[in-house]
Amino acid sequence: MKYVQDSKLTDTLERELIRGELANEFEQPRPFEALRAAAKQVLNLIADLKANARRYNVQYVNG
Repeated sequence: MKYVQDSKLTDTLERELIRGELANEFEQPRPFEALRAAAKQVLNLIADLKANARRYNVQYVNG
């Protein structure tokens, strides 16, 4: 009897896992997502700094 209950539980879990994969409910690994987000933040910071420099008429000095 225990074997039948275990197999029913296993079958139920497998079905749920397959349904979740087909529905794409599980978060897929995205290795470069954090890197892209960081690069976007850096570029936005640089754009903000340039906009503020233009607004306040900041003179750049090389060297």
